[in-house]
Amino acid sequence: MLEKIKDLIQNRVLIIDGAMGTQLQSRDIKSQYWQYEGKDLEGCNELLNLTAPNILEEIYENYAQAGANLVSTNTFGSMPWVLDEYEIGHLSYELSKLGAQSAKKAIEKYNTEADPKFVLASIGPGTKLPSLGHITYDEMYEGYKTMAKGLADGGTDIFLLETCQDPLQIKAALHALNDVAPQIPIMVSVTIELNGTMLIGTDAQTIAAILKPFNILSLGFNCGTGPLQVEKHVKALSEVSRFPISVHANAGLPQNRGGKSYYPMGPDEFTTLQKSFLEINGVSFLGGCCGTTPEHINALSKAVKTMVPKKPQGFLKASLASLFNIVPLKQEPAPLLIGERSNATGSKAFRDLLKANDYEGTLSVGQQQVRAGAHVIDVSVGFAGRDETGDMDKVVSLYSQKISLPLMPDSTQIKALEAALKQIGGRCIINSVNLEDGEEKFDAVCSLAKRFGAALVCLVIDEIGMAKSVERKLEVAERIYDLCVNRHGFDPADLVFDMLTFTIGSGDDEYRTAGIDTLEAIREFQIRHPEVGTTLGLSNISFGLAANARIYLNSIYLDHCVKVGLTSAIVNVKHIIPLNKISAEDRKACDDLIFNNQEEGDPLFKFIEHFSNVSSQDEQSDEEYQSLEPIDKVKKLLLDGDKDRMLPLVLELKDSVPAELIVNEWLIDGMKVIGELFGSGQMQLPFVLQSAETMKATVDVLNPYLPKQEKSTETTMVIGTVKGDVHDVGKNLVDIILSNNGFKIVNIGIKADLSSFLDAAKKHNASAIGMSGLLVKSTAVMKENLEEMQKLGLKIPVLLGGAALTKNFVDDYCRTIYDGPIFYCRDAFDGVVAMQRIEKGDSYNTKLAADLIEIIDTSDKIEKEEVEIPPYEEITMPKRDFVVPPYWDRVAKKGDELDRELIFSWINHRVLFRQRWGYKRGKQTPEAFMKYEKDVVEPIYESLKAELINKKIHEPISILSYFPCISHDNKLYIFDKKYHFNNLEEAKNVPPLEEAIKVMEFPRQRRKPFRCIADFFASDRLDVVGLTLASAGLKISDYEREFYNKGEFTKYYQVHGLGVELAEALAEVLHKQIRLDLNIVPKEGHKLSDVQMKQYVGCRYSPGYAACPELSQNRDIFDLLNPEEFGIELSETFQMHPEQTTCAIVIHNKEANYYNV
Repeated sequence: MLEKIKDLIQNRVLIIDGAMGTQLQSRDIKSQYWQYEGKDLEGCNELLNLTAPNILEEIYENYAQAGANLVSTNTFGSMPWVLDEYEIGHLSYELSKLGAQSAKKAIEKYNTEADPKFVLASIGPGTKLPSLGHITYDEMYEGYKTMAKGLADGGTDIFLLETCQDPLQIKAALHALNDVAPQIPIMVSVTIELNGTMLIGTDAQTIAAILKPFNILSLGFNCGTGPLQVEKHVKALSEVSRFPISVHANAGLPQNRGGKSYYPMGPDEFTTLQKSFLEINGVSFLGGCCGTTPEHINALSKAVKTMVPKKPQGFLKASLASLFNIVPLKQEPAPLLIGERSNATGSKAFRDLLKANDYEGTLSVGQQQVRAGAHVIDVSVGFAGRDETGDMDKVVSLYSQKISLPLMPDSTQIKALEAALKQIGGRCIINSVNLEDGEEKFDAVCSLAKRFGAALVCLVIDEIGMAKSVERKLEVAERIYDLCVNRHGFDPADLVFDMLTFTIGSGDDEYRTAGIDTLEAIREFQIRHPEVGTTLGLSNISFGLAANARIYLNSIYLDHCVKVGLTSAIVNVKHIIPLNKISAEDRKACDDLIFNNQEEGDPLFKFIEHFSNVSSQDEQSDEEYQSLEPIDKVKKLLLDGDKDRMLPLVLELKDSVPAELIVNEWLIDGMKVIGELFGSGQMQLPFVLQSAETMKATVDVLNPYLPKQEKSTETTMVIGTVKGDVHDVGKNLVDIILSNNGFKIVNIGIKADLSSFLDAAKKHNASAIGMSGLLVKSTAVMKENLEEMQKLGLKIPVLLGGAALTKNFVDDYCRTIYDGPIFYCRDAFDGVVAMQRIEKGDSYNTKLAADLIEIIDTSDKIEKEEVEIPPYEEITMPKRDFVVPPYWDRVAKKGDELDRELIFSWINHRVLFRQRWGYKRGKQTPEAFMKYEKDVVEPIYESLKAELINKKIHEPISILSYFPCISHDNKLYIFDKKYHFNNLEEAKNVPPLEEAIKVMEFPRQRRKPFRCIADFFASDRLDVVGLTLASAGLKISDYEREFYNKGEFTKYYQVHGLGVELAEALAEVLHKQIRLDLNIVPKEGHKLSDVQMKQYVGCRYSPGYAACPELSQNRDIFDLLNPEEFGIELSETFQMHPEQTTCAIVIHNKEANYYNV
């Protein structure tokens, strides 16, 4: 069957049917069909397989007639643990079998060679997530087996794992289905929520990495969102997946109508969007989910009947994954750093926590390694007197949920490894397999790794013992390679060979050349098999030597290993010293020992003697440090990342050396050296990060002593790491360095999509956008972002940077598609030059010294074809409900007339603390950061709140007014209040349009549904529009300026940020008041003080944002509300003063939503 389906999609699209639940809900099902053994089980759709198969067969036939090739069974929830909720778990097999049988029976007569029909067994996720401990892997596996037996016995052609929310659930299901019916192909379809990930937190590319090793028919998406929202995820999956892709989306985003879900997309709109997916490589299966009907499927089937799917072209290099992130097995630059401290044998702290059964405590050991810069965490819990399998189960369960890095379960016990694998939803690497106990155990470990899709560490040990010589290492490695690849079918790229090394610190002549032998074995094996990886338990090389000397030997040996091809290392990341911090003398002592250089005597004795006086990791004695000049002390501590010594030093120096000299010259020069060391591979990522954090802390502590920047406005750049990329070190360096050159940097973090960049740029009136990314795929995302910005008509300067970016890529693929200035920045210092030019108005001078990019002449560029917006009469309008406001008079309040406590209660603390004030979690655990916010940040907030109230600085101003209006096409005609109405009959008395006191024109979307703001108002009668203005008052700007002039920048930013959020909070209060006035609060509290508004009706649009981008419309709102009488003004460029002011158009329509035009 698998080959048959694969053959079919070579030449045609296969159509999946539409929603089952929607069809059942549309039918009047008699209550008797919901009865079983005296119990009313209404809502258990699977029971109908037993009690009302005729209803289901009718639905199956309707979809078959409509053109569906894959007709899905009514078995979405027929697994035992779901049916147990109805006390009928014992019927899982029977209901599953009946579901498949009735589908088979219904579609048989429609099955032809030209239009084949297949029974698609619908298998949902159930109601529990194994990765969160709701259900065990074993229970889920057994339940899926029962279900699969029924489905297979009922005549299923294809299994569909749909609406998947947890990768571990997918693995349990895949194992069960393959064990029961290996001949039946399996489609996997995950649900990506509006936040961009599966419910558990996994995004599209990460799930592709996790499922890459499995033999599945397809991978795709269903439910959760409509076609518009899922498109970017389909594209992301297409880039990395080798599987055909399925898409069966909902008929748009669900709306709440009278307590029932309503899906707005009709068959034509749905079909147009679904059909467009066939332009993406790999998309081969299309269909519908919630809200779709046979009519949707019929339209879709006809539209794609003659279309041929594009073949999958995705590529993803061998990678590991947690639930949240992908980590390539081969890092650039090497090596992959595997943290070794979560090891009961090697770490006393970890072992003591295990002994105390403090499993939560073991998390701190793992999280320390994350902060230290590890890429993968090794987990080894075995030691005498403990239940290794039980410990492994508990520790790995916690690590999988709460640590963002991939794991390496480390054990010689197969049961312990299996326990770990049953807890890991991501893609791990097993440590390890070898031939010490012969091929039987070797095969068992390999089979386990294959079953769970894990990569594998292979130790060069056979029945004779550990391989010591170069020849033996290569001999055993070749044998293991052959068995893994040719017997067990491993991709060589998923194999990592540990060539073993032995201590060169024992004085034993047998091991004098152990370091050389391992180096040569790594070099030779990587030449023979360049696709595999190699690793090393690094600390073995120095075993037996003094602890402080070992750090030097390990660091030097790691460098030699990487140069001959080593791709990963099992290390204590904190105990690796950057090469630039090791003196020539220290290096020679290490090299002589590693390479057994006997010219000057025994290298071991020389090594021990050389390092005999090393008392700490610091390579300069305190006496030497004290002899340095102040500038050299600062640069040294920055290089060391020694924040504890740096802060008191600069606070002492500031009295004799200008703070701006320390920041703008000493620190900047120091960071430049660090950038050069990192770029040349002499300084590894974790140490760059430490230095960056030290610089940020130093700048913060010196901030109050820096002179005010004499600028009329702040030149602002929004910077972020692009979607799909979690690397932020480079971006953070740019942030720090540009900030200390006088520019305002808005750092929006990692995995930022384009809307995040653009929203932030609008919000902060940015002069430039900086996009960063380390991965090759990130460069493609940058290109896509630029294409979209071009479509939006933007010309804001863009700074591009990142390790994978090249001059040619920028020239050939970026500049040619975007008319705005593009700067290719190879480091933060290029960014400084670029921002200086932008500030001076010389933004099209993009030639930088680092790369000499030529300016591209865009004058002859061919304009892209405009999307044709259909005539107004052909655009489907939303439903317009009739409402009447309880009053028409303007309501304006100021100062004590407003409830200040209420306004403060509506402040979004997360936005205030983290965005406005810049308190970032950074390397802290979420728990530690929450404690920091509670202990440090919240007291600052409470103190500032009291200060603003007691000193009467917070004098808020609010204006709210309703106006009668009517829409026509994309214009909203607003009338004088003399035309107000109090009932529907009065609303039908529409005055002539030329009597409108304001006509507001709004742009339409250039894609379906071609919406504009005016559409949400009635066009055949009068409607009501609410206008609001909210301000934190006139005093805050002057008050914050006092702190700015005194150089108290921290207090300045705190006052400024709080002022902005006070205006936003008051705007939310006014919006809530309108919803209360118009009685449209079905999903929120009915009091003004209620702040739980997860689902509110209507929208609040502010000029200058997505749906109404024209700032000039601020003028219309000001003319109608007249805030000038309170001292609030509008500039020539339509900016409000004071800045802590916002105004809006408020819409009551239930279908109103936020969108881009």
